[in-house]
Amino acid sequence: MTKTTQVLRAASAWTGRAGGILAAPEIHVTAGRIAWVGRQGQRPLPEGAQVVDLGSRHFLPGFIDAHLHLWGLDLADATGLWTWPLPYRAMRAAADMRRLLESGITAVRCMGGPLGPVLAKAVREGHVAGPHVVAAGEFICSRAGTWDHAIWPRDWVDQLGMFADGIDECRKRVRERIREGADLIKIGGSVGEHTDTLRQWGNDPAKLRLSYSDGEVAVLVEEAHRNGLPVATHAIGEAAVRQALEAGVDSIEHGHGIGEETARMLAGSGAALVPTLSLPALRAKSAPPPVAAHWQRHRDVQIASLQLALKHGARIVAGTDFVGPPFTPLGPDAMEMELLAEAGMSAEQALIAGTSGAAALLGLETGALEPGLSADILALDGDPLARIGAVREVAFVMKSGVVYREPPA
Repeated sequence: MTKTTQVLRAASAWTGRAGGILAAPEIHVTAGRIAWVGRQGQRPLPEGAQVVDLGSRHFLPGFIDAHLHLWGLDLADATGLWTWPLPYRAMRAAADMRRLLESGITAVRCMGGPLGPVLAKAVREGHVAGPHVVAAGEFICSRAGTWDHAIWPRDWVDQLGMFADGIDECRKRVRERIREGADLIKIGGSVGEHTDTLRQWGNDPAKLRLSYSDGEVAVLVEEAHRNGLPVATHAIGEAAVRQALEAGVDSIEHGHGIGEETARMLAGSGAALVPTLSLPALRAKSAPPPVAAHWQRHRDVQIASLQLALKHGARIVAGTDFVGPPFTPLGPDAMEMELLAEAGMSAEQALIAGTSGAAALLGLETGALEPGLSADILALDGDPLARIGAVREVAFVMKSGVVYREPPA
């Protein structure tokens, strides 16, 4: 971070707000924050300012992935969750974060895993380069619930520390996450059958069951909110989404398989929907045919449910559910905004879902090109309002006033 004022110029800017388009923009950055935004020539240059002219490119706020997992794993090794030492995984996750940053992802929400709070602290303190990290810590899950890896020995899964059954144990797990430095609580609300190939998602989104009783979900949410932490619930299917909304959760993760009334309830609740279209889109193309068919079934239901949610005015936030190579490499996360646009959102709605809308959900002072906010700024080669695929054409990345990517000289 530098105290010298940096002056950024380009051909146009989208500020992160609806209708927020500027021609010939100029952005002043001081001490890692945006000091002024306007048109070129409207204000004298500060003394000693460093001018960066991005020419014909387009400014917009840094992208936010509101649902991923910083696990530091290569999922080609299915045993890595238990056999790879955490320090080694942390080093790999640090490399993943650098890759995300250079791809234009300037903030993320780590939605389950033991490394999240530590990585968030390391980024905050400047020890590693990465996006701003909001972290849930390890999942909270019932036995035989969402992430109970039933194919593995029980003692292996027990050592992950995610299980909570009954009112007292649920309250205890929330307090443990707070002690570990979690920024939010992540609950597993739905699960497929033991025979399902995609047990966490279920082979059929219409045939999932609840992981928790109403009372258990209520105490998880109550304890988190009492301590000032928001709650996100993995919820697929009508029953799980309604249960989560009735308990007062702050975001529904995935959230497909719902009907008209539940979509209306979602919109009225104020909770955000994070549809995570990217994971099924990639797995429907790369998984073996029988498994790919399950993912395609989810993808079809996701799109229908998203369109219902949009019809009723629900808040939509962009998140990929990416974990790492080889199936969901971290880096091309901006594709979620493309998929949201393909599913029925306007380009601007999709961009808001991946910038200012996501920042509001994460509680971060970023997501828009406005004075006082963190200077998380991208320059793209194309205009994403005219062509949403331009979100992949990142030429310049600044996060908190530090440049991590710039065009070739």
